[in-house]
Amino acid sequence: MIYKLMKFLLKLPLLFLLASNLNAFFIGVGGFDVCIGKNGSEFHKNCPYSKRTSITTALKEEIKNVNAVSVWITRNWQENWYPVDIINEDFIKKGYTPIFIFYWFADDISPEFVQKNKTKYFNTLKKFAKYLQKIKGKKIVILNPEYNENGMNDSKDFDILQAQSILLIKKYDKNAIVGVCLGDFGDYNKIWDEYNWNLNSKSLTFSAKLSDFIAFQEMRAVTRNTKKQILNTPYRALAFAEYLHQKYNKPTFLAYIAISSYKAQNLQKEVFATFQKVLPIMKNSANLLGINLFNYIDVPNHKGYFKTAEKYFGIKEANGKKKPSFNEFLKLK
Repeated sequence: MIYKLMKFLLKLPLLFLLASNLNAFFIGVGGFDVCIGKNGSEFHKNCPYSKRTSITTALKEEIKNVNAVSVWITRNWQENWYPVDIINEDFIKKGYTPIFIFYWFADDISPEFVQKNKTKYFNTLKKFAKYLQKIKGKKIVILNPEYNENGMNDSKDFDILQAQSILLIKKYDKNAIVGVCLGDFGDYNKIWDEYNWNLNSKSLTFSAKLSDFIAFQEMRAVTRNTKKQILNTPYRALAFAEYLHQKYNKPTFLAYIAISSYKAQNLQKEVFATFQKVLPIMKNSANLLGINLFNYIDVPNHKGYFKTAEKYFGIKEANGKKKPSFNEFLKLK
């Protein structure tokens, strides 16, 4: 395994150029299929399966700056969730780059859970890598988002696992652009939070070097955060991206940004207005490759850490109505 790692490290300059010279800045949104109603696209479960359509059909009409779409590969993922022919015809051919977020361990992640389930993890990853081979054109893979929790932030074993994961994907699909993904955890009252960010360094010895980019996420909601913490999200994202770029000498990617509009529609709007100012800086100072919106449309049945606020991460309501933040996100470039 060490020989393979060292052999792969020799290819790093080429990989870095590959990631750095992608000819587009990616602006993505989360979703796959939608319903079309009186307000345009709406939550996909608002209509029968037979009447649903690809999200890209709506994006072409509604939000011209978006050129990527993200979907999640979870533990029970099946290939027919995201049929290859739809990805090739409705995404690739229409100019949308697919972003695959590989989230096998999810919130169950821990040293014990990872050790117990390595074989199952790699079985799914291999199945996914073979699936990627069938997709024509550019594709982005974000591995194990928010892995750095539950005692995993300093795991050398998980660092090796992620390095092996990158090697496996590249073995089956050399056109895939792959990166590991940190959760931005720490003291959100600070913009520059080097103490908490440095806690992850032991888990990035090999995997960061093999990654085409280092990804990270930012999620905020009034159920967990103060108004000031939410409004500071773009500046915190800028600082974290600069830190990652400086420390690991790799491009960065904002894997998903989630600002809940729950009791905070104006806050959500202000955050994306501020991102218009900081994105040009992030591109230049942190070699940011892209930004991806967690959900394009609200998901009424979504549950998680942010409780009720999880249902309101979109820039459109479940019925398709545009939120005040919609036009601000539309201005991102």
